[in-house]
Amino acid sequence: MSLILASNRKQTMIRDTDQPVPLKDYAVLAMIFILWALNYIAIKISVSEFPVWTALAIRFAIIVVILVPFVKFPKGQFRSLLLISVALIPGHFGFLFWSIQNTASVGAISVIIQLGPAFSVLLAWIFFKDIPGIKRISGLIIGFAGIVFLFYEPSFFDTLDALLAGVASAFFMGTYMALVRGKDKISPLAIICWSSALGVPFSLIMALLFEAPIPQTMQAASIESWLGIVYAAIASSIIAHGSWAWMLRRQPISFLAPLTLIVPVLAVFATVTIFDEPLTLHMIIAGLIVLSGMGLITISKAYK
Repeated sequence: MSLILASNRKQTMIRDTDQPVPLKDYAVLAMIFILWALNYIAIKISVSEFPVWTALAIRFAIIVVILVPFVKFPKGQFRSLLLISVALIPGHFGFLFWSIQNTASVGAISVIIQLGPAFSVLLAWIFFKDIPGIKRISGLIIGFAGIVFLFYEPSFFDTLDALLAGVASAFFMGTYMALVRGKDKISPLAIICWSSALGVPFSLIMALLFEAPIPQTMQAASIESWLGIVYAAIASSIIAHGSWAWMLRRQPISFLAPLTLIVPVLAVFATVTIFDEPLTLHMIIAGLIVLSGMGLITISKAYK
């Protein structure tokens, strides 16, 4: 859900924050957040029958087929796109799909992924000497404290490796956000399209080396698993992220960024409802701690 925040900072200074927000914009934002929240459900359903790399290869292939006719390759940006793709494909998406495949608590993963901005702040501090202010440092401490608290949930001990994979996914999300700093020549849809194009061969190689034969997997998969992959490709990546890029041209990031914290709330509600996941008081408190920390970071970055 935060994939395009950092690459659109200059485009978000168009509208005055004092101007009323049209009802249409709220409707589009509601659609985006619902699509992103349901994406966790779609991933869980798809990886219940598809191995991780096979699912990713199909997902990326669908994105490329749809977007390539409409998105030009940004000249002179191959190296940047390659680095971004490494962070997104084996990093963020690889760990995300694996973590969701190997845990019964998809809602917890949706909360952990919100650490992406925290890791982005840390990496910018280390590599770009972007010294964070008091709000961002406080947000970092609160966010990571919330994750430590979340990991002490006794029911998670059996899937601790999946939760750690979720943290790794959030780290690579933060890496992505650091990499796209100042990359205004690469549009959000170009990043989605061409990182997916670079991800197809990598995912296919990983699937061929470590997973069951792809034709056999595709033939045995149910319609529900296929729909999960198609949803992740079209609804989440193309429609939701494309709409988010459109919104960033209409509204300031200071208004939009804090609203993305609605996504994990919706995701937890959806996973509890659909998968009958247990929602303990421990999880609720941990989630509130993490989201409050990320809220501090998001607001301080948005208004910087």
